[in-house]
Amino acid sequence: TAFSSPGTFLLIFSSVQELHQFAVAACRLQRSGYLLHSLLYDDTLDSGTVSDHGTISLSRVTHSVFGSPGRTPAFGQLKDLALLTDVIIAISGYDRLSAALAQILAGYEENTPSVIQIPKEDLPYCDWMGTLTLQEWKSLYWHVPRVDVAVITNNRPRSLARLLSSLTSAHYFGDSLDVRINMEQTADVETLQTVNNFQWRHGRVFAHHRVVHGGLLTAVVESWYPRSDDTYGLLLEDDVELSPLFYAWLKMSLLRYRYGAPQNNSSQLFGISLYQQKHLELRPSGRHAFSARRTFAAAGLPAPHTPYLSQIPCSWGALYFPAHWREFHAFLGARLGGAPWAPDAPVVPGVRSNRWARSWKRFFIELAFLRGYVMLYPNFAGYASLSTNHLEAGAHVKDVPRETYLRKRRLFTLPLMPLPDADATGMEAPATGLLDLPDEELPPWASLPVLDLLGLLASEEIAAERGRLRRAELTRCTEPASRRHDVWDLLCLDDSPFASPTLGRNPEPE
Repeated sequence: TAFSSPGTFLLIFSSVQELHQFAVAACRLQRSGYLLHSLLYDDTLDSGTVSDHGTISLSRVTHSVFGSPGRTPAFGQLKDLALLTDVIIAISGYDRLSAALAQILAGYEENTPSVIQIPKEDLPYCDWMGTLTLQEWKSLYWHVPRVDVAVITNNRPRSLARLLSSLTSAHYFGDSLDVRINMEQTADVETLQTVNNFQWRHGRVFAHHRVVHGGLLTAVVESWYPRSDDTYGLLLEDDVELSPLFYAWLKMSLLRYRYGAPQNNSSQLFGISLYQQKHLELRPSGRHAFSARRTFAAAGLPAPHTPYLSQIPCSWGALYFPAHWREFHAFLGARLGGAPWAPDAPVVPGVRSNRWARSWKRFFIELAFLRGYVMLYPNFAGYASLSTNHLEAGAHVKDVPRETYLRKRRLFTLPLMPLPDADATGMEAPATGLLDLPDEELPPWASLPVLDLLGLLASEEIAAERGRLRRAELTRCTEPASRRHDVWDLLCLDDSPFASPTLGRNPEPE
């Protein structure tokens, strides 16, 4: 019965084809013990079209459910099912369906079902949803995190157009995202026109144009600032290109590691990378090739294809978390202002980033090292990535001989995870590849391997202890930092009115 299962889902689709397209996720949910009902409401179906589809329980409705909301027997059947439901999954874009659901939910005083409305074109790419827990599906979590897209551009209009095209072509599963395009003072006319012509149907678009040249450090750091503890910043320089599945990876990871079970939620996680690491650059000896899968296999890990945690911040397509980005703003302000050390002082011992005088990553690396912070990285076969970098001439890529440039570009350009080919009949949902994971789902937090700044296996505890020891050495403070995300406490300075604030509905987990 519904009451003996961990939760109940109601699927509302207009055709058997839509049900088949969501079937991979639905069957995975049912294998996890959830009870599923499926309600079909297309009155064009003939009586032989709907039958028992495997393990999914179907409720047969042969006429339009929503032709007369509130009065037809079909509406009553929907209301009866909703009373027993934790999560309702429906197709978006049907006004009468939305109105009927709103009318039903208006009568709830508590235990309101979570309503997830997915665009029809996204249904074939929902296999990852079958791995979500009931908590991750609930409205308190599914609908709360909001991703802001911050694009950083100057005078590469063709690069910008490619990035914006990849943003437009991606799938967002009914979520709304705002885009802010940050243009340098030296942006050319073609770049300005590209921004003017950009069309975005998933949220609002903001354009910002500097009147004083800021440089890349300023352009990136000032491109986004969180307005709540549930707002996340996707930072994209214009020579980045995205996989059409990038948002699915972000949503799945956010729900698991920020809004899921407490044991999977760590305040040490500062972001989620879209880009796979293929080369590492921080060792004193210089750049070297890297494969997470080979590293984990050599170490005898049982699942070398697992995602992992790294202390290295990604600048080629990554999501940054609000509390950590506020803290970084305060940390960078202190460091550039000479507190408590000169800006060129080496904070992290033995890393090449100490030479990156004008790089925002250098200072984020310092913060990550002192705090023991980590970022989640994908680890798919063949370096299949959710973003890639085209390494085009700009602030950090100078004009060099063509052969030299092409050789270097091959080091960093990765294959983007593509949309799978759909079945010609549209009745089979192909695997996206996002579940090429241990047990075909994101692992528990405690199972994620941790790599330090040099790409060597460590642990959360080791990373945090190294940071504590270095902080004590640099500041001469005998007391450990005790206030989370408080830079002045971290740097052992007197309280400042510019300390990073702590905002949000709930305190962050330990």
